[in-house]
Amino acid sequence: MNFYSDEIINNIIDHSELENIVDEIDSFHKNTRFLIHRYSGNDIHYKYIDSLLSDERNKLVFYCMDLEFSIYNSPVIMVYRKYISVNKPNEITYYILMICTKHSFRNNGYASKLLDEFTKKIKKEDKKVRIILSSVENAVIFYENYGFKWTKDSLLDHSVLVKTEKYESDKEYFIMELIV
Repeated sequence: MNFYSDEIINNIIDHSELENIVDEIDSFHKNTRFLIHRYSGNDIHYKYIDSLLSDERNKLVFYCMDLEFSIYNSPVIMVYRKYISVNKPNEITYYILMICTKHSFRNNGYASKLLDEFTKKIKKEDKKVRIILSSVENAVIFYENYGFKWTKDSLLDHSVLVKTEKYESDKEYFIMELIV
C-alpha cells in the first residue's frame, strides 16, 4: 500500500501532542533521509539525494507491506514532483526523480507495486497526465517493461530534471515517458 509524505505529515500534525509535532516531523525527515541513503548505497551520490529531499516541492511515496504506515517496513521509496506548465494548463506532468529499493527486496516487484498504485491515483486527475523520468542505464529495462517509452527529448527539454540533475554534456541521459 502506498503512503504519501504529505498525508504522513498531516497525520503527525493531526494526531500528535502539540509539543511533539516538530520533533516527530523532524524524525520522519531524518529517517527518510537515512533510508534513502541506505537503499541507494553507492548508486546515487549523497549530495543528489540531499538536494532532492531539501526541496519542498518534491514529494515522497512509500510502499509498505502493511495497511498502516511504518517507515521501516517500506522496501521502496519514490521521490517525485507534480508539475503544471503555464504553456500547457490542461496537462499534468509527474516527474519521477528517484526510486530506490532496499537491496534485499530488489527484483521482487515492489517498485512495480508502488508505480501501480501511484498511476491509479494520478489517473483520477481531470487533465491529461504523463510521467517523465531520466533513467540510469541499468534501470531502463525495468521502466520499458513497465510501459515507459523512450522519448527523443533531451534532459534540457525538462527544466524540472535539469534543476535536480547536474547536467554533463558528455553523459548519456535516458528520458522516458508514460502516458497515464
